[in-house]
Order: sequence, then C-alpha cells, then structure tokens
Amino acid sequence: MSGANEEATTVDAGQTSAANALDVNAAARLKQLDAREQSLAAREQALKDCEQQVNDQAGALKEREEEVEAAKTKVQRDLADLARRQKQAAETESSLEVRSRDVAHREIEASEGFASKNREALGALTKAHASLRAEVERLQAELDAGRLKGVEDLEKRLADERRTRTEALDAELEAERKRHLAKLAAEGAAQDAALGEQRARFAKEQQSALEEIERERVRLADLEAELRRGLGDLRGKEEDLAGYRAGIERSIEERARDQVTSLERQLDALREDHRRDRDLVISLESQLAASRDLLARFGDDPAEIEKRIAQQSKKISDLEKELLRRPSASDKELLVTLQEQERAWAAERDRLVRELTQFKAEQSRWLTGVADLEQQRERREVAERRLEVLAGEMEKYKADVDRMRALYERPEERAARVGAIEEPWRTDFKRAEGSTPKELDWLNSITAACESSGMRFPKRLIQAFHTSLKAAELSPLTVLAGVSGTGKSELPRLYSRFGGLAFLSLAVQPNWDSPQSLFGFFNSVDNRFNATTVLRAMVQAQHDRHHETYKNGLSDRLLLVLLDEMNLAHVEQYFSDLLSRLEQRRGESRDVTLDIDLGAGTPPYPLRLGRNVLWVGTMNEDETTKALSDKVVDRSNLLYFPRPRELHSRKEVILGPESPLLAESAWREWVQFRSPFTSDELKPFKEGLQEINSRLEYVGRALGHRVWQSVEYYMANHPEVIDARARQDADALQRTLRRAYEDQLVLKVMPKLRGIETTGDSKRNCLDPIRKQLDSADMGLGLSDDFDIACRVGHGAFVWNSARYLENAE
Repeated sequence: MSGANEEATTVDAGQTSAANALDVNAAARLKQLDAREQSLAAREQALKDCEQQVNDQAGALKEREEEVEAAKTKVQRDLADLARRQKQAAETESSLEVRSRDVAHREIEASEGFASKNREALGALTKAHASLRAEVERLQAELDAGRLKGVEDLEKRLADERRTRTEALDAELEAERKRHLAKLAAEGAAQDAALGEQRARFAKEQQSALEEIERERVRLADLEAELRRGLGDLRGKEEDLAGYRAGIERSIEERARDQVTSLERQLDALREDHRRDRDLVISLESQLAASRDLLARFGDDPAEIEKRIAQQSKKISDLEKELLRRPSASDKELLVTLQEQERAWAAERDRLVRELTQFKAEQSRWLTGVADLEQQRERREVAERRLEVLAGEMEKYKADVDRMRALYERPEERAARVGAIEEPWRTDFKRAEGSTPKELDWLNSITAACESSGMRFPKRLIQAFHTSLKAAELSPLTVLAGVSGTGKSELPRLYSRFGGLAFLSLAVQPNWDSPQSLFGFFNSVDNRFNATTVLRAMVQAQHDRHHETYKNGLSDRLLLVLLDEMNLAHVEQYFSDLLSRLEQRRGESRDVTLDIDLGAGTPPYPLRLGRNVLWVGTMNEDETTKALSDKVVDRSNLLYFPRPRELHSRKEVILGPESPLLAESAWREWVQFRSPFTSDELKPFKEGLQEINSRLEYVGRALGHRVWQSVEYYMANHPEVIDARARQDADALQRTLRRAYEDQLVLKVMPKLRGIETTGDSKRNCLDPIRKQLDSADMGLGLSDDFDIACRVGHGAFVWNSARYLENAE
C-alpha cells in the first residue's frame, strides 16, 4: 500500500508540475500581450505627438510637406513594425504549441518510465500485489484521461483567449490605422487645397505683377519715345540756337576785334605822339638849358622865355591827360564783361521777341475767333428770325393742306399706296429651327462652304466682315473696297447664303440723287406708288410671321441689303436720310422710323428701322466713282480686300446648298451691347489712338469720341475675343484684342489719313510718328507694309488701298 501511495503521490506531483508549467507559460503570454498593448499605446502616443508636430509646423508650406512625408513614412514603418510584431506573436504562439507538445511528450515518456518500474516491481511481487496492479492500471487510465482532458481544456481556453485578444487587437489596430490614415489624408487634402490656393494666389499676384510690369514698360517706352522726340526737338533748337549764337559771337568778336584793333592803332599813334612829345620835351629842355645858358651868358628877355616855357609845360600836361584817357588792361576786362552782358541781353531780347510774337499770334487768333463768333451769332439771329417767319408760313400752308386734304383725300387711295409697299418681297424662305449654334463654328462652316464653292476668302477677312455687321449699333454701314474681281460682292452674298440670312442686292445707278431713288415715289401719272424692292423687303423684315394683316413677315430673321457700286452716285444724296435715322437708333429702346412720302395729300408711311436689317456697300476707286465724305466714313467700317498675290482658278462654277434662315434671337445672343473690358485692358489701345489723334493735329484733322467708341465696341464683339474671354485664356485674349484693334485701325482710322501729304512737315510731324507707333513691338501690329504702300502710291498724298495685313493671320 505504501508503494501504491508513493506512486500516486508521484503522479500527482507530475500533474501539478505540468499544470504549473502551463500556467507559467500562459502568464508569460499574457504579459507579452500586455507588453504589446503598451507598445501599441506608446506608438499611438508617438503618432499623436507626430500629429501635434505636423499641426505646429503648418506655417511653412515646404516644411509641412516634408513633415507629412515623414509622418507617412513613420506610419508605414509602424505598420511594418506591427506586422513584424504580429509575426513575432505568431512565432511565440507556435513556440508555445511546440513547448506544449514537448511537455506532453515528456509526460508520456515519464509515464512510460513509471510503468516499466512498476512492472518490474510487480514482477517480483506478482503474486503478492496482483490485486493492486489492476487498481493501479485503472487509476493510471483515469489519470491519463483527466490529464489529457485538462490539457485539451487549457489549450482550448488559451486558443479562445488568444483569438479573442488577437481579433480585438487587430480590430483596434485596423481602426487606429484607418483613423490615422483618414486623418493624414484629410490633412494632406487640406494642405493640398491650401497649397493650391496659395499657388493660385501666387499665380494671380505674379500675373498682376507681370501686367503691372508690362504696363510700366509700355509707359516707360512711351515716355522714352516722348523724351526722344523732345530730345530731338531740343537738339534741333539747340543746333539753331548754337548757329545763331555762333553768328552773334562771330559778329561781336569781329566788331570787338575791329574796335580793339582801332583802339590799339590809336594807342600806338598816341604812344608815338607821346614819344615824339617826350623827345620834343627833352629837346626843348635841352634847348631851355641851352637858352638859360645863353641867357645867363647872353642875357635875353626872361619874360619871353618864361612864356615859352609855360606853353611847353601846358602842352606836356595835355599830352599826359590824353595818355591817361587811353584804355588800360582793366578797361579791356571791363569791355569783355560788357560784351558778355550784351550777349546775354541780346538772347533775352530774342526770347522776349519770340514770346511777344507768339502772344501777338494768339491775340490775332483770338480776335479772329471772336469775330467769327460774332458773325455766327449774327447769322444765327438772322436764321432764327427767318425760321420764325418760315414756321409761320408753314403753319399757314399746313392749314391749307389739311383743309384741301379734308376735301380731296380718299382713304382707299392711301390704302392702295400702302398695299404696294406692303407687298411681300419673297415667300419661299426656309427657317432654321433648334438651338443657337456656336459663333466660331458657324463662321467656320461659312468659310468651308465658300471654299467648296470655289471662292477663297481669308479667314480673318470673314471675321472682320462678320464683326463689322455685329457692330452696326455704332457703325451701321459696312463698306467693302478693293480691286475689282476680288469678291467684294460675292462675300456678302455667300455669307448670307451659307449663314442663313435673307439677301437683297441693289445695283446703284449714277442718277440716284434722292431717297426716292432708294425707296420709290408716288407716280402721279399712273396714280400709284412705285415701291422699290428694298422698301418692300424692309417692310417685310419688320412684320411678324403671323401678323393679322401681313403674312410671311421676317421680323424674327435677318436681312442683309447690299448696295453694289454704291459710289457710282453721291452716297450723301440718296442714303443720308436713312444713315441719319440709323444713327438715331443708337442706344434707343423705342422704335425709330423713317417717313416714306406717299404723295401730296396723303400722310407718310412710317417705316420702322429694325436692327435685323444689315447694310453693306461695295465701292471701286476710279474716275467714274465719287469719294465718300467724312460723314459716311465716320459712320462706317471701311474694309479693304487684299490684292491677290496668286491668281486662283475656279474649275467649276457651282454653289453649295442654301442654309435655312438663322433666327434673329441667335444673332442677338452673339452681339455684345456692353463693353466687358477693364480700363487696364483697354489702356494701351486707348493711349495708342490718342497718340494718333495728337499727331493728326499737325495736319488739321482729328478723331472724335465716336471713333474710339466704335473701336471698343468692335473689339468687344470680335468672335475670337469673346471665345478667349469665355475660355479665360489670358494670352489668347491679349492676342485677339491686338488683332481686333489692328482691324479697327484699318477700318476706322486709316481712311481719316487720306490726302495727307507724304512729304515735308506733314510727313515729319504726323505720318512718321504714326508709322513708328505701328512698328512698336509692344503692340505687335502688322500694318507697316500697307502703311508704306499708302505713302508711296498716292502721288504725294496718303491713300490706303491695300490689305496685306490680312495675310499675317489666317
């Protein structure tokens, strides 16, 4: 029994030691997990410290970026460390499993060793301990089953604990990693946004600084040019003054030299006289001494001798005084000083004389102006009195006319005359439907259709023509000039055909001398109103499509009227009334009408002048044509067609299909009625035009406010300028603004220079400075060749009749 108890005690001790070893291992693993949690908490604190450092160093953009990169690198390193530690934990768990299997193996080996010893002891005591062996085997089986079950339970509990803690730790690490990554991403996005804003601000400030530098450079260039011109004038004046001064100095020097020479000759003569007198005195003194000796020796009359001596003494005194009156060295210095004062006083006198001459000229101009004003005032008073008399007579005649009209007017006659006017011009139009096309795409389609029809026009020429039509609010007439056969009449026709505008061409006749030639007149012989096609088309263009009494109206479409060879007759005679009315339409929201005379005794027909009617004219310049007056040129855009460098063939005379009529609302969307520019954007162009205007003063000409307003309005309506502004492309905007300004110099300004002499003061004071401005690198204009041609071909007068500048940009 004692042996069995010892064996049981030994088994219990083995089980207790194994359980203690497992508890120790489990405690060690728990400590490792706690250490890992503390390490993670330390890393979390390190990440928080890193975040604090990132926030503290937000002042400098470059340092923030570096610290963000450092934080990202540290997070990646921490993630790598975490993965390494997870791997270490897995290796530790694997080591624990190996140790557990080793403990179980050793326990099995120990159990097998105890069993062999027991079998040896039982062999010796087989008979005495037979019953105890069966009991020991039973207890051993129960012990093995309990030990295995305890080990399995412990391993299961450890596995559950390990899985639970690992999953919690992984979830916590994943959440912490996601939170830090999100926070870092948010901070990175915020810093990127701040960086973008700062870069945008820096770019804007840089652009502003560049623009300011550009403006300052332009101003300095203008100032330098002005200073150079002033320096040239000053040098000229200095040269004139130096020549005048040299002449005066030479004259004074010659006079002074002559005077000095004369004085020296007189001085020499006086010295010679003095020498002779002194010799004479010496001779007389010797004679006197001799006389005295003689008197002493011979005793002559003393009174006579004294008288002679007194006379000689007086003569000597006179000679000494004359000698003292002669000029000395100090007198010469005084003479030089007086001569310098004389030159200064002469220069001052010349300046005062010039100022007096200027004042007299200004006084003369003022007196002339006052006399003119007095004459104008007297004429105005006479005209006012005549106007009052005529107004009274008109009232009397109007009363007579009204009385006669009441007696003889028949309403059906006026209706018949109006019916002739309101007869539709055309009814076979097709109207375009759908959304508004893009302006540049629409223009490009016109260019392509013209080329497919065998007609080539420079792209820039089509854009200038289109923009001139859009600028009709300030310049209601577009005039096309150039060599015959270059397409002046074809461009408006094809533009209307492929762009969707109703087109009407009028062949101007040399005998047109009144508005009736354009619109028609009342034929008293036939007792009917002879309405022209253009009048009927204009009436049709002002009526609605579904008007109650007028069908086929075109008020929602565009009409382009071409006055072909418009300068065969005097434009002012047949077009001036309409041109004045079109000018009154400028900025007016109410309808502007033109009265059409229907004949005596019938009220006129009010023709409404809508903005959907566009006016174009062509002109040739030969002996059969009339020159345009300043009134017409001032209210027009005069577009010159280029002389062809190469003659193109037209293999087949065909035309593409006619486009449906474009909606007037689409055209209105393209037109800019307000200037979108800032004063800084317009400053170089306005200053350039003012410089040209100042130079025109030397030839008695000027540019009015209307010219600059037309230039600005044209630039605002140029399609490429509108597109560049919509795209917010600053470089393209500056380039297109310069191109539109260049167009307007040709269309509005160069016709104003016609007839200026290309030699003498006109060239030096007007044309040469304008030519120099066209060569300015800041403006980037390409009009120099055309300007030189205009100075060369006019037989001593400026005549602009070329368009090489259109070849610079297609």
